[in-house]
Amino acid sequence: MITPDPDTIIDCSEISLVRKDFTVLQNISFSLERGKHLAVTGVSGAGKTTLGRLLAGKIKPTSGHCTIRVSGVEMVEQQDQFLSLSGRGNTHYSQRYEAQDISGLPDVNEYLLRVQKETDTTGEALHHAIRQTEITHILDRKLLQLSNGERKRTQLAAVLLRRPEILILDQPYVGLDVNSRERLNTLLEELAGTTTLILICGANHVPGFVDKVLELNSGKVRTYTPRKHYEAPPVESLSLPDDTVFDALRIPEEKKDFQLIVGMKDVNVKMGGKHILKDINWEVRQGEQWALLGHNGAGKTTLLSLVTADNPQGYNNKLTLFDRRRGSGESIWDIKKKIGFVSSELHLYFLRGRGIFNTIPGIDDGGREVYSTLSCLDVIVSGFNDEVGMVTQPSEFQLQVAMQWLRVLGLERLEKSLFAHASLGEQRCILLARALVKFPALLILDEPLQGLDEQQITYFKALLDQICEKLDTTMIFVSHYSDEIPESVGHILEIKQGTVIRNERLTGF
Repeated sequence: MITPDPDTIIDCSEISLVRKDFTVLQNISFSLERGKHLAVTGVSGAGKTTLGRLLAGKIKPTSGHCTIRVSGVEMVEQQDQFLSLSGRGNTHYSQRYEAQDISGLPDVNEYLLRVQKETDTTGEALHHAIRQTEITHILDRKLLQLSNGERKRTQLAAVLLRRPEILILDQPYVGLDVNSRERLNTLLEELAGTTTLILICGANHVPGFVDKVLELNSGKVRTYTPRKHYEAPPVESLSLPDDTVFDALRIPEEKKDFQLIVGMKDVNVKMGGKHILKDINWEVRQGEQWALLGHNGAGKTTLLSLVTADNPQGYNNKLTLFDRRRGSGESIWDIKKKIGFVSSELHLYFLRGRGIFNTIPGIDDGGREVYSTLSCLDVIVSGFNDEVGMVTQPSEFQLQVAMQWLRVLGLERLEKSLFAHASLGEQRCILLARALVKFPALLILDEPLQGLDEQQITYFKALLDQICEKLDTTMIFVSHYSDEIPESVGHILEIKQGTVIRNERLTGF
């Protein structure tokens, strides 16, 4: 009998996981010593998150053995559960902006007090976690109103109350601006002195305190090596679709042109008496491609909520959408049918039951499918009628267009696959197709590169350039980083603390 090494706290031997005849993980073997820190890397869909969830005890392997020789293992998921924690798992996207709807929702302090009670920790431990994660200034903020950086630090504060010996973080840097990344890295370096850290991250984002790197590829171990010996694999270029694919797309004859897509004059938005946006002046004209930049909490998402007609404060401002002054008789759905929209959290609204319609009495006739049976093709088709989390019976034309977009994206293999089983990167591409099926007058991409691997990011940007050129698509692209901006972007609007600090046309456009 082999005596286990007392310094080994994780020992995985030939673990595999199979879901519905699909092998997610295959024969994974590795061990990790006490006091060492691990990075798990690999392309999107390689099985990184699944391995993290398995190590955290959230799921069990189909075969093999995984021994964890400590009692406390916690995982900070890439996507927080604040939507369901707020009791809004079946709500509509705009409610975060409606004061009468958020007044009863939990704030950060109430949420952490609930976790403190569940974990039976002391008040001093709570205050220490709050100080350590630097969230004192947001304790009175509603969970659904937090920026990405604030959400991540709140997640960390909650998990620290559980006093884990092993802490697994799934893509902790995703969605954070430069300053927020640096602050998070400083916090993780501090935690590394007392807690074993396992980071699921991109190959080019492995932090310096990590000791070992485990790279997965198609559910298998590609390499397991000390960090100092690890080299990120080169980014392989993916071939873009031939231009004839776009020529074959059947553009609706009734597609209407507009002159002024977005017009804002001295626009202001307040929430809780605080200015979120102040004196915004901005015009987006047909055929233009804009980048919207700003730090976490700058007001970018609130600005977009005016454009998508989700924010009721649009009625109180000088706001023009698609050549019409807001509040001149158009409905929210009149506006939304002209917009294709993808955000970093939109996939969640397809993973939570029957979507918004099950909250409206009498509108669900029982003929719509729940999320567990929605295929990737279903999700694309839902874009024709802006349905979220469900899909009505499509026409033959709609099915043909949806299949054409699957071919454009090179994802024909996912036609019948369940959306819930696709990787996050694949889900993001499917949602881009969903946004484009109706050939919208405006395409809004709110941090669409979150969760994508380097190869997918390169392909996604090049594909957007091709789409904008071939279809003359008006686009607003939101990001924290200038290197993520597609080459087709010719205009930049940058905001800081709710105020415009840059509004310019780029040289050459």
